[in-house]
Amino acid sequence: MAAAKPTLTDSLSFCLAQLTAAAGEGQGGEKDLASNETPLGRALLALRTRHIKAAGGIERFRARGGLRPLLALLRRAAAADPAPSEAGPGSAPSSVASAASGSAPSSDSTHSVASTLSPPVRLRKTLDLALSILANCCTEGACRAEVRRLGGILPLVTILQCMKTDSIQNRTARALGNLAMEPESCGDIHSAGAVPLLVESLTACQDSQCLQSVVRALRNLADSPQHRLALAQQGAVRPLAELLAAAPDPTLTSALVRALLELSRGCSRACAEQLSLGGGLGPLVSLTSHPKRAVREATILILANLCAQGLVRPALGNAGGVEVLLGELRRRRSTNGASSASQQPLVRAVCLLCREAINRARLRDAGGLELLMGLLRDPRASAWHPRVVAALVGFLYDTGALGRLQALGLVPLLAGQLCGEAGDEEEEGTEAASWDFPEERTPERPEAGSFRSLRSWLISEGYAAGPGDISPDWSPERCPLPEPAEPVSPTPGQTSLQTPRTLRMQGRSPAASAAEEPWGREGPALLLLSRFSQAPDPSGALVTGPALCGLLAYVTGAPGPPSPRALRILARLTCNPACLEAFVRSYGAALLRAWLVLGVAPDDWPAPRARPALQSQHRELGEMLLQNLTVQAESPFGVGALTHLLLSGSSEERVACALTLPFICR
Repeated sequence: MAAAKPTLTDSLSFCLAQLTAAAGEGQGGEKDLASNETPLGRALLALRTRHIKAAGGIERFRARGGLRPLLALLRRAAAADPAPSEAGPGSAPSSVASAASGSAPSSDSTHSVASTLSPPVRLRKTLDLALSILANCCTEGACRAEVRRLGGILPLVTILQCMKTDSIQNRTARALGNLAMEPESCGDIHSAGAVPLLVESLTACQDSQCLQSVVRALRNLADSPQHRLALAQQGAVRPLAELLAAAPDPTLTSALVRALLELSRGCSRACAEQLSLGGGLGPLVSLTSHPKRAVREATILILANLCAQGLVRPALGNAGGVEVLLGELRRRRSTNGASSASQQPLVRAVCLLCREAINRARLRDAGGLELLMGLLRDPRASAWHPRVVAALVGFLYDTGALGRLQALGLVPLLAGQLCGEAGDEEEEGTEAASWDFPEERTPERPEAGSFRSLRSWLISEGYAAGPGDISPDWSPERCPLPEPAEPVSPTPGQTSLQTPRTLRMQGRSPAASAAEEPWGREGPALLLLSRFSQAPDPSGALVTGPALCGLLAYVTGAPGPPSPRALRILARLTCNPACLEAFVRSYGAALLRAWLVLGVAPDDWPAPRARPALQSQHRELGEMLLQNLTVQAESPFGVGALTHLLLSGSSEERVACALTLPFICR
């Protein structure tokens, strides 16, 4: 069989000559773009199907200078079809067309507008081929850099605005998506106004291939926190969520999930609002059981990212997100090869879900307390321990949850956290605050929240006709606070240790309260321990060796003055009659005397170490606590309890009682 006869289009030089000629004709304005389209079309088709797809073809095309005439051809198309006079609200400015063309509009503008609404078939074919060649070339970094240098972004944005044919929109979005892989080009695309046009294409286009190209372009444009915020503020998230809710084909679903994953990184308020309003929460939760692993994992990360916004967490819990995230975290922790990096976003999300009461109830019912306790016991998860303890503070007034946590052994873990090292977790912003108390958004000048509530109540009850009848000077923030008493200056080189007795004698002004209650790394753990100590009988949890050792180690080892809450916990325990027997059985009185009065910690034996300069304050605290136990031991109840231990207790209890009596009985 004879070989196929070679044609002129087999030569790259011939195709480039045709392309250059077609691009140069527009400068004189003598011929229309479609008048010589048959040889140009053959050359473009050969470039796309043979020359570009050959090995090293894109590099040869760029080295031979093919990008310049190709972009000139696209500029001619953009100049021949300017945007309609009535642009949509999301359209780019019509001046982009003239800027892209580099020349003033021609005299036959009426014909140009008509061609915009119904472009010729040959012109559409030429644009399809040229855009396809450009999109293929932009898969290589050198071509992307040269296209940006030659100013090829503005013509693409203009074509995206003018030509609403699905095939042209598809290839233009594909070219922009490839260009957006370079950070510099991504910024230029944002500045050129392409985002509103891509968002418009999401709602207007019906072709799945075109939608996939637009979605990919938006995903590549979300390359930085600033660009992600810009995309969300320009309404790019809601159409994606609406498309996802419409149950598209599997390929488009995968593209949508990948785009939403990029847009939800460092999730902004606008992103969370749009995703919720677009009805995307339910479909995302459903996709966590998708057969493709990539879709499942991306969806899980999207849900975890959304938890950073308090306004969407209740709706996420209603959609079943709490159970999904708990189940995934439990699965990854049970997998031997799972890294801590894969668990970190899920741990953060679960802890943030504890900030709303409705989600705490779901988390408790789904076994989340046991999962959080497992994290606290795991030494490999020590970096997350402060975050987990802070999350458990949300259950502070949930009696059932506190009982369960106490049964799981939370108290000794909290005591161990008091002197542990701080984790490396970053602090959450104000937008991650609990949505149980949503912030009031008002254009008025800032006022005290209590004053706003009072003013609203007075107006609703008819005591005031309107806001103008109530002077802002009534606000509590306008009332001068009493001057706090001058504190007694401590001895130079020493730091004063305040006891519960001195704390009660100080003023109660907000400024003084803030100074009395420092909230440091140990704040959440101390708050939970204080809550446990307020139980009628906290002896089983707090009057034990590990709990007392943790509290005393914190009080004596804190770099600065310890939190007054820790001192109040110790005072509360020694003043509770129900704890007397526990102090005897656990040798707690001897521990208090040795550690605080004598300055010898269990770890110091047999070679005592040098104690800090607060030894006198510690001795004073220890003597006060032992005095509290003495009062309990000499009461009728205490006498009976100690007598029972000496006469009817086990041998261990009798020994412990005999050793404790010299410390608590005069």
